[in-house]
Amino acid sequence: MALPKNKPTLQSTSSGNWTRPDNVLCTTHTIDSFTLCDTAPRRRPPCTDHVPIYSTLDLPIPRASTTTTYNYRDVDWEQFCGALNRNLAEYPPPVTITTEAQFQTAATNLSTAIQQTIKEKVPTSKPSPHAKRWWTKELTLMMKQKNKLSDLSYKMRGLPDHPCP
Repeated sequence: MALPKNKPTLQSTSSGNWTRPDNVLCTTHTIDSFTLCDTAPRRRPPCTDHVPIYSTLDLPIPRASTTTTYNYRDVDWEQFCGALNRNLAEYPPPVTITTEAQFQTAATNLSTAIQQTIKEKVPTSKPSPHAKRWWTKELTLMMKQKNKLSDLSYKMRGLPDHPCP
């Protein structure tokens, strides 16, 4: 029990005696989390028989890890394609692949060129842990348009034949 021994939690309305029917129970691995568990008889609200129990817990809250990611929404794709063509020009031109070694070399060259272009042209962002990652700029514009139409509809609600959308 987290509440110390001999702490009364109830005053009987008929006799005025103090008793302890209320307890604060916890498990053995959570008892160390309690920094304070006590009663406050002076804080008892009027017309009540129970005494408030105050508990303070020290619970570690793990932080969400945020990593920098590539923001593909803000890419200038014309510049990206130009940079990719320049990076691909550093490797031998495409040929008909006849062996596994040729295939592995071509795949490695292509992957390296793409990764290098991404590092050059794609901006990075460190999103907020509270951000709505599914939200886009287009949704913001659509929401503003919806709010304007909703305001207009509300203003014209008294005119049944008004052509507002």
